[in-house]
Amino acid sequence: MWRAAADEIVEDADPREALGSYIDTKMELARTRPYGSMVWANEIIQGAPIVQDYLETELRSWTEERVNVIHKWIAAGKIRPISPKHLLFTIWATTQHYADFKHQISTLNEGSDLNDAQWEETKQAVKELLLFGICH
Repeated sequence: MWRAAADEIVEDADPREALGSYIDTKMELARTRPYGSMVWANEIIQGAPIVQDYLETELRSWTEERVNVIHKWIAAGKIRPISPKHLLFTIWATTQHYADFKHQISTLNEGSDLNDAQWEETKQAVKELLLFGICH
């Protein structure tokens, strides 16, 4: 599901729309399926004993495809020059934070999970933070 969320990251797409949609989807997955992210994080923290082959093959290939698209956006002047890999890593870290650190966020939200309005505000804030600096 996480990889499918980035299907809109293609060369002829508008970067703001494609990346914004990717961030929205990743945020919704963090909200509705937080345990997937938590299991993934624990696997990676332990050195990926089960998924190392996947990381070296499928995820590497998938990531390189997105990196190539982002390089093309840069070359076309659609976004400013940035590190495509670090952009992806930052999107992953930011969106998955809302799943992996759900308890911390709830605690700092007066002991309650984010409600629908707060989630919409959060998604907008994350998109503004991540996209404002790279999209024209």
